[in-house]
Amino acid sequence: MLRNAAGSLSETVPAHRPITIEDLFTHRSGIAYAPFSEGPLQQAYAEALGDPGLNRMSVDAWLAALGTLPLAYQPGERFHYGHSTDVLGFLIGRVEGKPFRQVLQERIFVPLGMADTDFWLPAEKRNRLASLYGYDDSTHALQKVELEMYEAPPAYTPGGGGLISSAGNYHRFARMLLQEGAFDGVRLLKPETVRLMQTNRLTSAQREVPFAGMPLWRKSGFGLGLSIAEDLIDNPYACGAAGSLTWPGIFGTWWQADPVNDLVMIYLIQHQVPVSANSGSTIATGQGAAGRRALPVYQRGIYDALLSPAAPIQAHGA
Repeated sequence: MLRNAAGSLSETVPAHRPITIEDLFTHRSGIAYAPFSEGPLQQAYAEALGDPGLNRMSVDAWLAALGTLPLAYQPGERFHYGHSTDVLGFLIGRVEGKPFRQVLQERIFVPLGMADTDFWLPAEKRNRLASLYGYDDSTHALQKVELEMYEAPPAYTPGGGGLISSAGNYHRFARMLLQEGAFDGVRLLKPETVRLMQTNRLTSAQREVPFAGMPLWRKSGFGLGLSIAEDLIDNPYACGAAGSLTWPGIFGTWWQADPVNDLVMIYLIQHQVPVSANSGSTIATGQGAAGRRALPVYQRGIYDALLSPAAPIQAHGA
């Protein structure tokens, strides 16, 4: 483990204990992402592991490369967004004895009828793919970002990203969580498992550590792979009612399952912005970010349309 997360890669100390499954679920393993790291560790992650979402390495090669990198923090010390969920996905594949992609298909996508969700987009479906845009400083306008595509299902299928899906498919998944693990007569999770996912795992001290430069954990908790809304006033990730579940996507996609109002909200844009360890508060206000700035308008509009809201309504920026 690094003595200083932003310091020299040669200055390390032993880990106090092994990484646990809960550490991976809650991003408290000490494993980092390149964009959310600082100093030499950022470049080391980028060079050793490549793109977190689209990657042509084998699982074994990727895990071996990860093993050459030091942890940013001690296991269990703090929430540090990183490849923890990717490792969790590969671990599930090892336990099941099959690729993680196959596990997801058999355990989630097929039972829920999510026919448009996969790590690979066949050629016959590519005309349906939404375009991704980024701001071009030279033209001062949004420009389409050409995405590299796999020619066949990839070997690298991580738990933390890389899936392609549709609004309808994601709606079915969110409704399953809203209904404590069951949907259309199909049970994927035990109710007590979903309740564990909805329970904050961060300590009081860990909640004081900013996320991407924002004091997010003062207003939301983090359970098993999900953020849980608590304080809705000026909360950049949640709205509506306390207890709502969410976790946004890097391209501006956002969803929320609100058990108080029995409501699922999905907001899909495709907007690429630079990401860094402290960029969270400026992502939604940068150049070409009108789609991101419209999110709170969408949130307020949906909740204002409820005739008898079950909880006070607050959206960030309101």
